[in-house]
Amino acid sequence: MDEKDKQILKMIRDNARMSYQEIGRRLDISRVAAKKRVAKLESEGIIRQYNTYIKRDDEITMLIDIITTLDGLDRVLEYAATRTVYVRQIYTTMKEYHIHLVAVSDSSEQINYMAKIIKKACANDIVEYHARTVREVIKDVYGGIEYERRSESGTVTDNRTDNRRSHT
Repeated sequence: MDEKDKQILKMIRDNARMSYQEIGRRLDISRVAAKKRVAKLESEGIIRQYNTYIKRDDEITMLIDIITTLDGLDRVLEYAATRTVYVRQIYTTMKEYHIHLVAVSDSSEQINYMAKIIKKACANDIVEYHARTVREVIKDVYGGIEYERRSESGTVTDNRTDNRRSHT
């Protein structure tokens, strides 16, 4: 991946709907060359998909951290990936047998029920389990939310909010 590829990634992270013509113009390359570079990044798995972030005030986000048994990792991953409609993201981390889930629902009852079901259904494979509901999103570069530094009184002292929506 060269410098132009890195610039393309930055551009489409900020605006995934940017045309090949615009990408080419900014990089001083042709539209066809821009399209070929994006296609190459997609085929190499660097660009995996394009998503649209739609902010809904009624959404409830829950973060779930699970430490599994040695043999249970794949079973818990399979369950979380295929049997839970509210799970949007699943990560494994560098910590052994650790799974991090992000789940979203418009109902606190539904999301809490889902968390209990995962814990119950995978009980034999779980060593440690923590589920927490998100109170406030402080920064989300994909959702256009940037950190606002606040004073102790709660007033904003450095407002850098950018309301652009990214689709990556």
